[in-house]
Amino acid sequence: QQHKIVDVHRSPQTIGVNILKMMRSTLALRRVASAIAPKQSLLRATSLAAPTAHHNALTSIQTATIINPRSFATAANNLGSILQREINEEDEAAAEFGGQMPPDLAELHADIADKWTILEGISGIGSGGETGSGATVRLFKKSPGSNGAKIGVVVHCQDTEEDIPFDEDAFLEGQEQDESEEEPSQAVRFGVTISKGGKTVVLQCRCGGDGDISVESAAVRDGESEGVLMALAGGENLNAALYQGPEFTELAEDLQESFQEYVVKECGIDEDVAAFISMYADYREQVEYVTWMKTAIDVLD
Repeated sequence: QQHKIVDVHRSPQTIGVNILKMMRSTLALRRVASAIAPKQSLLRATSLAAPTAHHNALTSIQTATIINPRSFATAANNLGSILQREINEEDEAAAEFGGQMPPDLAELHADIADKWTILEGISGIGSGGETGSGATVRLFKKSPGSNGAKIGVVVHCQDTEEDIPFDEDAFLEGQEQDESEEEPSQAVRFGVTISKGGKTVVLQCRCGGDGDISVESAAVRDGESEGVLMALAGGENLNAALYQGPEFTELAEDLQESFQEYVVKECGIDEDVAAFISMYADYREQVEYVTWMKTAIDVLD
C-alpha cells in the first residue's frame, strides 16, 4: 500500500490535521479488521503504521506462520532415521540367534509342542501375516482333561506388568519397599478355557516372574473353546454385559486354592508351560515391535 508522507514544509496546523485524519482512519480500519482473520487483521493494522514498523511486523508474521515445506521433509527424515536406527539395533540383537527363537525358548517350544498345539493369531481376527496378527497366541491341549473337557489357553504378548513382590512387613511398618537396580521381571496374564457340552469355564490367570501361577477370576460362557478364546482375544472384560463371575478374592480361601490346583494339575499348566507362556509372550512382543517399526517407516518416511 502507498503511505501518506507528511510534508514538513506545511504549517503545523495542516500537519496536525493530517495526523489526526490518519489516526482516525487507522482506528476505523482497525475496527473493521478486527472482524477479519487474525493474520489479515494484523497485516492491515501494521500497514497503516510507519513503513519500518510495517516491515518488521510483516516479517514477524511471515516467520511465525509460513512453514518452509522443507521442514516437513526434514521431520520425516529425522523420524525415519531414528526408526531405522532402532530397527538396526533390534536386528543386530536378533542376528545373534540367526533371526530365530533363542535356543532356550526353541527347546522349550519343542517340548511344549508335544502336548499342546501352538497357534499364533485368532480365527476370524486378522489373518496370517497381517500386521500385528501374531500378538495373540493360543494353545490347545492335545489330550482332554480327566472328564473329557477340552483345555485351551490364550495369551496376548502385551498383557504384561512389572512383577514387584509385595513386602508385607515393610508395608505394615510404613516403610518404602526397596527398589532393585535390576530391571523387574514381567508378569503375564492369560486365559484358560475348560470346555464341555457346549459350555466353557474361563479362568483368568497370572504368571509371575518367578513362575508362580495364580487365578484371578472364574466365569462361565456358552460355546466351545475356540469361540470363547476369540471373545477373550477380542477384549471381553468387566464391561461385558454378561455375568463375570464372583469377586474371586472374596471366595472361600480353600475354594481359591482348589481352582489354582485345578489349573496346574488338571489343565496341565505346570512350571514348563508357565515358563513358555512368559518367554514366548516376550519373544512375540519383540517380533511384533520390530514389525511395527518397519511398517511405520514404510508409511511415514
